[in-house]
Amino acid sequence: MAGEAGVLVEIALCLVITKFLLAAWSLLSAAEWFFNLHLFRTNGLLSWAVLRLRPNLICTPAIRPYVHSERVVIAVLLCRIAAALALLTPYPGPADLPCSSIILLSCFYISRRTWFGGDGSDQMGMVIAAGVAIMSAGIAFNDNHLVLSGVLAIGGQATLAYFVAGAAKLASPVWRDGSALMGVMKTQSYGHPSAVYFGEHRPRFCSFVCWTTIVTEMLFPLILFAPPALAIAGLLCFAAFHFSNAYFMGLNAFVWPFLATYPSLMVANSLIRDWLGWA
Repeated sequence: MAGEAGVLVEIALCLVITKFLLAAWSLLSAAEWFFNLHLFRTNGLLSWAVLRLRPNLICTPAIRPYVHSERVVIAVLLCRIAAALALLTPYPGPADLPCSSIILLSCFYISRRTWFGGDGSDQMGMVIAAGVAIMSAGIAFNDNHLVLSGVLAIGGQATLAYFVAGAAKLASPVWRDGSALMGVMKTQSYGHPSAVYFGEHRPRFCSFVCWTTIVTEMLFPLILFAPPALAIAGLLCFAAFHFSNAYFMGLNAFVWPFLATYPSLMVANSLIRDWLGWA
């Protein structure tokens, strides 16, 4: 019973930290969309007048122009902000389930409304919102198995995301020869002049960074089995990696949804090591 109580405390703390980081991402992502709100206006790149030219959208219900209007986009983003603010509580609460569900629905809407895939933070943000909703539902219905499934969903998806990212880089010739780093840093959208100046004439350094990224991402699943202190150290290194990406590539909201997976990963680490008798 004492062990089970300890796990429940860990999960409650996990939920509090995860929903706080989800709220941070939701607020930043909403702010970014408000900054780019001109894209949704009648003469914008993401206006309905432009989107309706897609072949599969030519014959659409009459309600589509209203659903895709700038006013609805603003309303959805305001709902995301309100839900995020409500999640900023230092304990699990009854508002967690509806608020995380609102954020999840807003993610689905923006994804469909923009008609492009988004970046890794958008996709991981949806995973975090779904996981928080599942955990909150488990607490609301006093179902520990449901709570645990939310934790494992977030931790499992994070493990897959890192491993698949590393495997995809390993399959890419530009990552294996080290040229991917400069390729990204020289772009207008994600580049950084100082990084280009430093790395342009240091091919060995670029190759080292690329291969370090590949190897560490593919070895990420070992976090689930490592001793807690080593697992925390590993996650701190990955956090530093994400913050460096955010700085050099200008990705303001990129860090937070990935950091939001770390509490679930530590709970999963504790459960797996306990099951294996390594605790």
